[in-house]
Amino acid sequence: MADITSRLKAVKEGIRKLANLAGTEQAEAAQQLAAKLGADLDRVAAEAAAQPSPPVPPEKASPPAPRHEEIRCPICSLRSFTYQRGTVRESADSSTGFEAFYRCLSCGHQAWRESE
Repeated sequence: MADITSRLKAVKEGIRKLANLAGTEQAEAAQQLAAKLGADLDRVAAEAAAQPSPPVPPEKASPPAPRHEEIRCPICSLRSFTYQRGTVRESADSSTGFEAFYRCLSCGHQAWRESE
């Protein structure tokens, strides 16, 4: 909020300087307009300062690696269905909330499985 307040103060100062540059025939109108705009900026700055800052979302913990990195392949039944490191993602369908990508080193079968 401090950044917004300082920027609004700079705009207000610019309006004041612009009003001082107005010619003699329009000096009165320029001063009135500058005063009105200055008051509007003060009100906006006060409202911005009064608003609470948005809450910072909590940082998500990195998903856990699966407990079993090598399991039996559902296709060839060999114990070569291997977890591919760094492939854990969130999943709405699993009870743990995460799933990991596995690849069989024997038959080449690939699939996402619930991370246990």
